[in-house]
Amino acid sequence: MSRPRALWLAALAYVVGGAFLVLGPIGWSLNRFTVRLHTLWVFDLGLPGDLTPEDFGIALNVLLFVPAGFLLKRLTPLPWWAVTPLCVAASAGIEGVQHALVAGREASAADVVANGVGGLLGSLLGLIPAGRASANE
Repeated sequence: MSRPRALWLAALAYVVGGAFLVLGPIGWSLNRFTVRLHTLWVFDLGLPGDLTPEDFGIALNVLLFVPAGFLLKRLTPLPWWAVTPLCVAASAGIEGVQHALVAGREASAADVVANGVGGLLGSLLGLIPAGRASANE
């Protein structure tokens, strides 16, 4: 499969998965997941307990938007610095939809900032040149 085709398929999977996360009634499940990660970090792995479950939620929001920034950078002619505002705008739109349409989900400015940071990191990763094609392609 060619790289552009694989990137477009990854983008489609990301959008479908994102729509499920945004529109699905899984708010409490996500909260429980972050608490479980915190518990694993502090109690099971014995790592420093300075981080809170909310910190893990922020980290997950950053990670959630890394693929968005990466895919936007790789699939469009946009410069890396233009991808971040698009990710912030998309995140603000998502938070607005969650606030208006999804019961049990809360909009958060912290989520928008964390998602923007993830978009920025992803766009910077998108600057790394793709590896050379293998001899079989």
